[in-house]
Amino acid sequence: MAEFAYLDESLDINQTTLYHLSIQISLNGLSFCILNTVNQKYIALKHYPLPATDKNIPLSERVRDTIEKDEFLQRKFKSSAIMNVSFKSTLVPAPLYDEKAGESYFRFNHSLEEQEKILTNRIKGLDAFNLFTVPDDLLEVLGKYFPDTTVFHQITPFLDNLIRHQIVKGKTPALFVNVHDEFFDLAVFREQNPEMVNSFYYRQVNDLVYFILYTLKAIKADPAVTPLVLMGKVNPESSLLQSLRRYIKNISLAKRNPAFTYSYTLNMITEHSFANLFNLYPCV
Repeated sequence: MAEFAYLDESLDINQTTLYHLSIQISLNGLSFCILNTVNQKYIALKHYPLPATDKNIPLSERVRDTIEKDEFLQRKFKSSAIMNVSFKSTLVPAPLYDEKAGESYFRFNHSLEEQEKILTNRIKGLDAFNLFTVPDDLLEVLGKYFPDTTVFHQITPFLDNLIRHQIVKGKTPALFVNVHDEFFDLAVFREQNPEMVNSFYYRQVNDLVYFILYTLKAIKADPAVTPLVLMGKVNPESSLLQSLRRYIKNISLAKRNPAFTYSYTLNMITEHSFANLFNLYPCV
């Protein structure tokens, strides 16, 4: 994805103490959006690619260089939040959670590298903890520029928004899929409750289709009636939608969070793009 900036004319760099800053970091880019907390309106979205032109340059240094070159990221905001996009996370029900056993919970599903730190988010409305890892050097950079800012994993705003705004009536389940560059997150909701949450790696469209159809089979859901909502890196004209529609009849693209308004400049991107980034603020 190329570098871009969509800025509302009301955006004022001298008024950032009235704004909330949400940042998203992944291997392929740093993106951030700005919310005017006075009128609850998103007034900016910027994206910087983080190309690994030199394999010896770690992600943390590329993030640091990007922060230092953007004038808005140098300012003081009313509040801020950072989201690290990664495959590795583990959900633990709150009644079973023991802070001292965090590493054991995490290692049950994922490997823990030497220079990684386990962080925890509590997901509001779900009564569960989300355990995930962030590289130590990246945490050091983020701590330098954004002290006292909470770091989130993308599963946290993904589920938080579904719990707040998606209405799943009756016993028919609904699938929600957020597509990233190399993997996707999937959640199944039935009668307002999450029934399944998982992430899958993919290399091509057929992988995505396979895992979605496999999930439908696993939960014994009828593809002809089960709703599927897509968000994230999904091109409406892509072969992914064409392939899915061969099997699933009720497919839609996610709409933006109705709790906020959005600058007209953001009409330059599809509503389902950057869904987790725009839904990060309520998690703070």
